[in-house]
Amino acid sequence: MTAPTKVSRASWLAPLIATGFLAMCLWVGGREFIDIVQSGWLPGRKGPGLSVADHPLAFWAMMAFIGAGLVCAAGMAVICAASALQAIFGRKQPH
Repeated sequence: MTAPTKVSRASWLAPLIATGFLAMCLWVGGREFIDIVQSGWLPGRKGPGLSVADHPLAFWAMMAFIGAGLVCAAGMAVICAASALQAIFGRKQPH
């Protein structure tokens, strides 16, 4: 019989912090994405904005690009959360 392994704080704290940061970014990005889709106006940083009425193809292409980025960030948050949970609750194989 082997003694239970002690989980070090460093093994689960970093993925947990990364999960929290990604979740915060997803919350803000998701709210902005919904606001842009509802208003039909994508404001430009240094140039003119993009309206769905004037350029529908460009507008929806940008929305697809932003949406894909949000989906990738959500996937990364799930991976980080799974890593943190595995470090906390997972069993380590004895060597």
